[in-house]
Parts: sequence; C-alpha cells; structure tokens
Amino acid sequence: MPTTAYPRDILIVGAGLGGLAAGIALKTDGHKVTIIDSAPEFAEAGAGIRVPPNSSRLLLRWGIDLEKMKKSASRRYHFIRWENGSTIVKLPFENIVESHGAPYYLVHRADLHTGFLEAAKRAGVVIHTNKRVIEYDFDAPSVKTLQGEVWKADLVIGADGIKSVARPLLTGQPDVPRDTGDVAYRILIPGKDLLADPDLESLITDPCTTSWCGPDAHLVGYPIRDGELYNIVVCATSYNETTDEVWVVKGDNRELCERFAKWEPRVQKLCRLTRDFMKWRLCDLPILSRWVHPSGKACLLGDSCHPMLPYLAQGAAQAVEDAAVLRQCLAAQKDLGVALKQYESIRLPRSSLVQEKTREHQYILHIEDGEEQKARDVRMALNSQENPVFWGYDDRRNWLFSHDAEVLNEDGANWKPQGHAVKAH
Repeated sequence: MPTTAYPRDILIVGAGLGGLAAGIALKTDGHKVTIIDSAPEFAEAGAGIRVPPNSSRLLLRWGIDLEKMKKSASRRYHFIRWENGSTIVKLPFENIVESHGAPYYLVHRADLHTGFLEAAKRAGVVIHTNKRVIEYDFDAPSVKTLQGEVWKADLVIGADGIKSVARPLLTGQPDVPRDTGDVAYRILIPGKDLLADPDLESLITDPCTTSWCGPDAHLVGYPIRDGELYNIVVCATSYNETTDEVWVVKGDNRELCERFAKWEPRVQKLCRLTRDFMKWRLCDLPILSRWVHPSGKACLLGDSCHPMLPYLAQGAAQAVEDAAVLRQCLAAQKDLGVALKQYESIRLPRSSLVQEKTREHQYILHIEDGEEQKARDVRMALNSQENPVFWGYDDRRNWLFSHDAEVLNEDGANWKPQGHAVKAH
C-alpha cells in the first residue's frame, strides 16, 4: 500500500461504514486520522447488508478481515412472482470472483461495522464517541461539539449520513431529504426456524438472494452469519407510519401478516415467523451540485452526499468507493483543494448515476399486475439493454461490480458509462 508524500491531519465526522472506510484508507496512507461520532457507544444494531465485489475488493485490500467474519455467499439472484412463487429470472452468481475479481458476501451490518472498527484501530485511527458536532468552520477548518470542544485539522470530512449537519452548510442549499413514499421493514429470523420447515429450509441450505416482486411492495431475503439468521428487507408503500421528525418506528407480526396475507405461502410463513422489527422511512436526496467546500478544506462522503435507497444494495459500497478515490487523490496532489476537486469530479458522476438507477428500481419492482408487469417480466430475462434491472445486463453489471475505485484514469473515464448523462440539481 502506498504512503502519501503529502501527510495531512484529517478529521472525519461520523463513524459509520463510510467514515470508518475513509479512516482506514487514509490512515494506511500515512495521514493522521481522527474520527468523532455522536453515539455514546457502538452497539450491535441493524440487519443484513450485501458486500458486492466493487467494495469487497477494497476492504480485503485494506486489511478488513472478511474471511473470519460469519457470512454467506449468494449463489444466484432469484426474482420471483409475489402470488405464486414462480420464477421471473435467475441470475447466476456462482462465478462472481472469476467474473469480477472479488467475492459477493452477505453479512450482518453489525459484524461488518465491528470489522471496520477493528481494522481502523489496528491502523492507528483515533476514534472518539459521544461527540455531537453542532458547528462547522470550513475555512479554518474546524468543528465544534455540543460539549464546547473545538476540533481542528487540515481537512474535515463530513460522513454524518443522510441527516448530515455538514451538508447544507457546505452546499449552501436548502436541505430537505425526499420522502420516497416507501418504508423498509428490516427483519431477522433465526435460521433454525426456517430449517424446521421443508418449504423454507432451502432458503438457508441453498443460499441465494430471493426477491419477491409484487404490487406496491417487494421482499428481499438472504441468509447471514453462516445461516444462523435469515435477513429480510421489505420495501413497501408507506401507510404513514413515520413522520418528518420520527423516521424509525416499531412494527409487529400482526400487521406484517395482514399486509402479505395474499402473497405466496412461503412469504406468509416468513411473516408468521417474524418477531418485532423496525420500520425505516426511505428517503434520498436530489443530486448535489457539489461535495467540496469552496475553501478547499472540507468535503462530504457517503450518505451525507449520495444516500442510496436499498433497491440496488450499493449504499455502503458507494461510500467505500468514495474513500478509495479520496485516498488516491490526496496521495497524488500536493494542493489539497485540487485533490478534493479531483475527488468530486471522479466520484459525483458515478455515484449519482447509481443513485438515480436505485430510485428507478423502486418503481420497476413494485409494478401492479397487468400488461406492464408482464412486459417487465419478459424484459427481466433478457441479457440486453432492455433489461430494466440495472445489473441484469452483463455490460452494466461489469461496470458496477468489476469497478476498482483505486484505479484512476487521467480523464476520469473510469466512471463514464456509455449513453448516460447525470445532471446536478
């Protein structure tokens, strides 16, 4: 791994997956890195998360021990009909490493976060909890916490998520995340409960990612922790469960069973096995006009600048790509402002395209039964540009999964997809 010729003192606000990835990558290069986070402590939370090849190659390279982590590997992506479980299309994933140069893992988010934390501490990143940032001075640059502490650095990175405090201050634009009208139910079921049912056991013993597509909702399920748990994410039209102030609320078994009472028998059984779960309001942002402050001393990263809906499973992966590109730009440029503008010019178009395609999939996967749905199902089986699933077509899947964010072309061509233009708002 290279060591930068231009070591800097870097402060990262936010110790989520994006902030930790940036900390690991930048500390490995020889920068002094401090991360501060508002959480009092890091506790196990969340559910499953997919680690596609465009991020796993970087994590393995940076010393994050994915091998020892309890996980599953998807053998295929199986799209099926909601009412009878019939196959729409099976996309084989058996040759992921041969095809894309890195594995595709299914893990628990808490395990991945722990792996990031361990790698960051081994690298020498200094991490402080219970530090809520309330003010930014991007010209200094510095931040001020609720406790009145002032933290100074050469570079401040805002990695504080979709509700970022840094973002509206840095962009100078009104900051209103867009409510998609959907909520996500994040569900975990003990694997042994599925193994006890002949209709469900193959969901554990023959691991794949299963997506049930239906009107106004779809469910994505896959095993994690070596089959100890079965993870389900339900993306469905909101019944006004959340508010602008409260984005996360509790759900229960009864309402889940009622909502999916007419879906195929396996879905009904999974609903009956579900205990209490959390429902998350799904929001994203319009594409930002900039990620870098005019001072050239501060930037955004991850969900703070391109929050991803869960439909393409690329949220964390795109944050990891941000960290990789930022690392290379800081290593190559003596002038910090030039380095940050290069980072923005490379990453903003690529992540914005993924962000836009992710939002399109909200509609694609929730089409009402009828002629449009039948035509969609036919196109989903085609290995061509007509396939509405972004990575259902080989060329687009290669563009997404085979990408190595640490390989920068001089003109930024590593992010230029053919036939796509992305506009900032």
